[in-house]
Amino acid sequence: MRMILFNTPRCPAAPRRHGRLRSLLLALGMATSTIGAAQSAPEAPTNPDLGPAFATRNAAYVPILLDEIPGWEHEDFEEVFASFNTNCRAMKRRSAWAPICAKLAKLPHNEATLRQFLHEEFFAYQMLTPTRSATGKLTGYFEPLISGSLTRQGAYRYPIYATPPDLLMVDSRTVAGQATRWLKRDDGRLVGAERGDAGAREYRIDLGGASPNPRDKRYRVRIDGNIVRAYYTRQQIDANALAAPVLAWVADPYKLYSMQIQGSGKIQLKDGGLIRLAYAEQNGQPFLPNATRGDADAMLLAIKARGLDQPLAVDIPGATRGVKRPGSDAAVDAEVARIVAALQGGGATSPSASSTSARIKPKPKGKRPPAQASTTAARVDASDVEAMIQLLLNAPVADTAYVAPAEEEVIAAATTPAATARPDRNDDAPAARMDMSDFEGKGGGKAAGHASGSGVAVPSTGILDPSYVFFRRIGDGPEGPIGALGVPLSAGRSMAVDPRATPLGAPVFIEGTRPGSSTPMRRLVFAQDTGGAIRGSVRGDFFWGFGDKAGKMALATNQPVRMWLLLPKAVAGSAAASGIKTRGEGGGLRDCAVPDEELCVEE
Repeated sequence: MRMILFNTPRCPAAPRRHGRLRSLLLALGMATSTIGAAQSAPEAPTNPDLGPAFATRNAAYVPILLDEIPGWEHEDFEEVFASFNTNCRAMKRRSAWAPICAKLAKLPHNEATLRQFLHEEFFAYQMLTPTRSATGKLTGYFEPLISGSLTRQGAYRYPIYATPPDLLMVDSRTVAGQATRWLKRDDGRLVGAERGDAGAREYRIDLGGASPNPRDKRYRVRIDGNIVRAYYTRQQIDANALAAPVLAWVADPYKLYSMQIQGSGKIQLKDGGLIRLAYAEQNGQPFLPNATRGDADAMLLAIKARGLDQPLAVDIPGATRGVKRPGSDAAVDAEVARIVAALQGGGATSPSASSTSARIKPKPKGKRPPAQASTTAARVDASDVEAMIQLLLNAPVADTAYVAPAEEEVIAAATTPAATARPDRNDDAPAARMDMSDFEGKGGGKAAGHASGSGVAVPSTGILDPSYVFFRRIGDGPEGPIGALGVPLSAGRSMAVDPRATPLGAPVFIEGTRPGSSTPMRRLVFAQDTGGAIRGSVRGDFFWGFGDKAGKMALATNQPVRMWLLLPKAVAGSAAASGIKTRGEGGGLRDCAVPDEELCVEE
């Protein structure tokens, strides 16, 4: 079992006598078996400043003193106040958080007060992967700006859909393992029913290998006669259109796809004005971004999202950016090979072990994994990898000075590849240190009306990812877009996470490096969003804000990170005490660090 080495205490508030205690707790927390790690160490000495150790299927949580978190003593807590208050708009509705948020609202806004408040109300945990690694992956995202129209005209032929009325949700526990089931509609959901209940009908269940959403454990479905099926894929939506409201029309399907991956965006209207769109729903299909030659943004985000620029298990002579070294996991190798194969021929490969839900198994020590661990990895060709990397380096980003072009310009642009090189892509050298000037969150423009109705066939996009995101319109203003927590995101203080490992609403201290440099990037952020590619522990997607500068930073963010989770003391105690699942078959570790019927539903 690998021991994690931590920085030595830097603050007088972390006296040396706590060092042995903490080392003992760390050893106990990491040396226990998987099930045993879910419970606090029974014989360890107690310390009121340390929470109990615990674990879930997806992560392990090792208690640490707040003052021992690297960079904690340098954090600007006055700057954190606004983001913390925004976070409480949602979290104050939870019983464990209500008194904390009420206390926060009455605090004077100064450094010392908030620092003391966090010490009094929260336990800190270093997050580890299930294999007890302290290092994970940080990527970035932003709010893009694209050109559009409220009506379908000229080159503006691709719709931005609101949630279709025929998209329904059904709890996985209601239909799991059942060939038929009596169900009835209830406010956008299918719920279990009995024969004779008003509105009840017996349906055949045919979900075709679909998986429930990991956060709410619900399938996204449609009714086809008397059959409940998984909702339409992107290809089906493109081919047949939807009877759904259209919020706007755009000329570039790849920019729309990029906005779907980012989860929000602004539309600069052809006739003037600006509308802002936020994530509303998703079709329930897996996020599998197959690369196409004209889809540089999507390829970049696909590779960044899973950290796929990490070493391959096969040597590729001449490959750059670290992809030629051996030793990566087979599932990652397969994913790289799948994307390269799609790049070569524009076709899709089957979403198998390379899907976002694939579980990575630890590699045995000492021996290099054989090349045949991935049947497709051996077909990767160095020239194709290099071509893909070069295409990604020249991927376009949003421009804050963007003005909707004339219709003839849009028509011309729509016939050229989306991946046009930008010679100024890397002109902005990173600053010596990261401050809030790195983040852009200001928006402007007057909101306009929206288009409605659809059902009109649209040109094929050629985008192979089956996942599809639907939007809703929100008001524009200086605040960021609305995240999964239901509050506006703050540039530089918000992060998308896997809510199973990192509870939504929790403060998280991250330690990495600033994109493009070795300058430390250490700060307290809030877990306020989720994403289809954000899976696993020690995994974050950092929100950089709106516009060109934020886009450049987001596309450059792909680096190792360490994370420390802050939990209210009452929540931490409950999490450790209930580490072993009592619901479901077989027992074992639970799925969510903090089970919640809204933010993370337990299986």
